[in-house]
Amino acid sequence: MRTVDSVRDRVVMLLLSMVLLVTVVAGAGAIGATSLTEDVDVLVDDLRPAAYSNIALRNDMSRAQASARGWVLTGEARFLREYRRAVAEARAELDGLRFLVMDEEPLAATVARQDAAVESWVAFAEGLVRREPGPVPAVYLLDGQVGYDRFTALNDAVSFQVDDGVDERGEEARAGARYVIAFVALVSLLGLLATALIGRSIVRRMNGPLVDMEQAVERLASGDLSARVSTDGPREIRGVATALNTLAEENQRAREMEEQVVTQLRQLDRAKDDFVSTVSHELRTPLTSISGYIELFEDGFGELSPQQRGMLGVVRRNVVRLRNLIEDLLTLSRVEADAFRTSFDLVDLRRLTADVARDVTEIAARAEVRVAEEGPDGQMLVRGDAGQLTRAVLNLVTNAIKFSRPGDEVLVRLGECDGRGVVSIRDHGIGIPAKELPTVGTRFFRASNAVQAEITGTGLGLRIVQTIADNHGGRLELVSTEGEGTTARLVVPLAHDAQSGNIPQLEEITEG
Repeated sequence: MRTVDSVRDRVVMLLLSMVLLVTVVAGAGAIGATSLTEDVDVLVDDLRPAAYSNIALRNDMSRAQASARGWVLTGEARFLREYRRAVAEARAELDGLRFLVMDEEPLAATVARQDAAVESWVAFAEGLVRREPGPVPAVYLLDGQVGYDRFTALNDAVSFQVDDGVDERGEEARAGARYVIAFVALVSLLGLLATALIGRSIVRRMNGPLVDMEQAVERLASGDLSARVSTDGPREIRGVATALNTLAEENQRAREMEEQVVTQLRQLDRAKDDFVSTVSHELRTPLTSISGYIELFEDGFGELSPQQRGMLGVVRRNVVRLRNLIEDLLTLSRVEADAFRTSFDLVDLRRLTADVARDVTEIAARAEVRVAEEGPDGQMLVRGDAGQLTRAVLNLVTNAIKFSRPGDEVLVRLGECDGRGVVSIRDHGIGIPAKELPTVGTRFFRASNAVQAEITGTGLGLRIVQTIADNHGGRLELVSTEGEGTTARLVVPLAHDAQSGNIPQLEEITEG
């Protein structure tokens, strides 16, 4: 016989128990609802309409009696018409009443006797209304009254029997409902008890291994790579435990290899930084010598031919390009080395952007580009390295100038959003192709349209800005459309402790 040794088998057993419980409860409810519906149908379709019809019959007969007397006493035709109408309506009510109670004994017998009483009185009344108007013998009227009283007595008997039937049906419906409720409650209680026992068995079988697994996972997450899981419990849990133990062993081996790789990478990173720094410093001296000799050639060798001056111009441009590349490499190396810096000075972002805008005035004038400023008055304080932030803003502004067309305007706007300072630089230059935007900011990347337009650059400027933004807990955002321009935003957190007013003015602070 197959044993129940898996979570699936146990859950299936629990679900089957619940399905059986629901089926039994639903069946009992359906049977009770059917019986209750039959009783309610009798009440709604037969007995209560019969009660209303019996009352209407009483009213019709009362009208007929009064109209017959009115005709005998006055001889007015309206009383005769009312009598005929009342008798016709009474007979119609009788027909309906007989139909409604034909399945209800002895109510149907009482209705039949009432029918006979009605016809007897109508026969008397017909003789009465055929007489000439005038006095009627008292004995004759007494006989009519006796017949009418017999009808009213039977009408009351019908009403009492209908009320008794309604009460009986109502009590039967209530009793049936009580039986159904009691049965459903009992079955539900037994089913819940069985489900609870099965569920308790499942929980006891699964809880221990799962708790052990949870504790082992917490130990692994906290760094205890020696933690292992016991392989007890249902088949699925044993499989998960075995897989988790295998994963922990592989993770331990991978962690050891990772530590070795990280150590090697750190050594390579230090070697790279040392190499970049050494090469950059070593290249500065020969480049300075080359620049000096170029100036000597231009000033000390007399008149140079256009061809010679062209060649010297090429050499000078490449020297400047190399010098810029070396400066950018050194700057990037320094800002990357400051990535783990934890202390900064207070810096006024408004003053910093204003200083940068003034510093690029000459560069903008040579490019025939106008630099405009916008922003709030007063200080906007951030905690950071003034040199790094200045370099970041300067790179963004000079980029905007470099890629603008003559006559364009570069807008430097300073603002605040969600507790962060935002330096936004917008130009109307050549923009960046949309497909190249995701790669902007990588080392030595230059947009294809900038290369085609022969606009000089090292491809490190935005990388430096991005690294500086990361160092300050901020970010660099770029929005660009090719041929329409670019908006670059440097977003850095404001100095929240400086906003309380418990700090000296910036004039008293020495910026780093």
